[in-house]
Amino acid sequence: MGIQFQENWLTRLLDHIFITEGGKAVLTGTAWDWILTLMISLTGIVLAMVRSSLIVDYTVYVFVFNRCLRRLVDYYIHQEFTPLNPISLTPLIVAGSMLLPVVLHWPRIPGAGRAVVGMLMLAMIYAFAVGFLRIQFAAVYALAESLAPLALFAFVFVLRPTEQIKDRWIRSFAWASILTSAYGWYQYLTIPPWDGFWLIETELYGYMGIPKPTQMTVFSTMAERGPLAGFLGFSVVPMIVAKKWRPMPGLLGWAGVVLVFSVILLTMSRAGLLFAGIGTVVYLFINRGSSARQIAMGVAVLTMAAWFGMDKIPNAERVIQRYETLGSMQDDLSYKGRLGIMQAGLETMLSNPFGLGLGSTGLATRINTGSMENKVEIIDAGYLDLPLTYGLPGAFLLLGALFFSWALLAERFRNPVTCDDHVRLARAMLITLIPASFAGDVLGSFTMLWLALGCGMTSMARHPSQPGRRPLPNQPPGRSRDLLWAPPRTGS
Repeated sequence: MGIQFQENWLTRLLDHIFITEGGKAVLTGTAWDWILTLMISLTGIVLAMVRSSLIVDYTVYVFVFNRCLRRLVDYYIHQEFTPLNPISLTPLIVAGSMLLPVVLHWPRIPGAGRAVVGMLMLAMIYAFAVGFLRIQFAAVYALAESLAPLALFAFVFVLRPTEQIKDRWIRSFAWASILTSAYGWYQYLTIPPWDGFWLIETELYGYMGIPKPTQMTVFSTMAERGPLAGFLGFSVVPMIVAKKWRPMPGLLGWAGVVLVFSVILLTMSRAGLLFAGIGTVVYLFINRGSSARQIAMGVAVLTMAAWFGMDKIPNAERVIQRYETLGSMQDDLSYKGRLGIMQAGLETMLSNPFGLGLGSTGLATRINTGSMENKVEIIDAGYLDLPLTYGLPGAFLLLGALFFSWALLAERFRNPVTCDDHVRLARAMLITLIPASFAGDVLGSFTMLWLALGCGMTSMARHPSQPGRRPLPNQPPGRSRDLLWAPPRTGS
């Protein structure tokens, strides 16, 4: 299928800037790929090395908008799809740069934090070694993908953030979700030429729908509809449960929630909807009714929006038909297929107790190459992704880290000195991880989950000299006291 490139103001501007009168390019498209890659990556590395809290906000936006930038570059500069465009690596480089201060300032992380981060790192090193022996350098990209959320989690321990900084980080996830959702509607109604071009060139137009307005599944600025739905599903939970985490005031804040939910529907991914719903309900029940009024208001707003707006969505029949299967999942072909995949994964796991290694399971290979054809052995095996990828030794380390994290969060929740909104959110996210893992490798995805977990586990002790604050009680060494930070650093 041929592509007709549009002549518009952006194309003419690029021609004026980069092409001489003789028609010779000042710089090749590949050169501009590397210039953009270096600019984005070096900015992140500098922010990480000076331990600026802005690196977290910056990383969120790079992750969310990177793929859209790549599609623009391919369409307007290359005028062809480039599978190995280095711009795709910028989210992994920027997120991975947060590991540099983690390694350099390892002693700053308290003992309990080092134990959790250490177990996670050991699991990934083990899975990388197995994967590298089996599939060589294909495991390197998979390692970078897995380290990105871990780097975010570990960096929170090093920075010692204040509550205000943590709130800003969560609002950055919310802003990214709102902006991505706004673009998602633009994509659904118009099909921007660079998105349609990418869909056709990568031969994903069957899986992602037809590249025509209202007939294409929304993937917005991200690589694929599944990662978009997962990102939105986790990010909208804080927006519902707390007013301070909605980036816009009053009714505008609730309008943002409705916007995000509407685009989750347009992704046709039921997993994103379940992440949002389960996360909100879990927050209410495990935190003893905390934020009940906000959640009730959110349910009312979303119910009214669905009642009045659902049938007004262009091509609404296609959207409604997709979600009607939630009431009869046992008859759904996608659900049956996932169960079949898990059964095949179980057989593979039993014959490979030491795991297949990083890069051997999941959708990463298909998304990175931009092709429906892939060489991975198992795709989306749900819970079995852990033992399949990390083997029984690595899965044991991962589960140990999660159980230890839950124990620390439970201790902070019981202590009125350390219990705050971030502890409550982290507990809800950790419980939501259990059903969410049925949909795929949630642990290896860059979502709100890891930020919430890090912020909850680094809850700061309230200073006894502050009015209305309770003094820090005496606690035995080696327990939660080692995560109750001294007064925070100042700065950004």
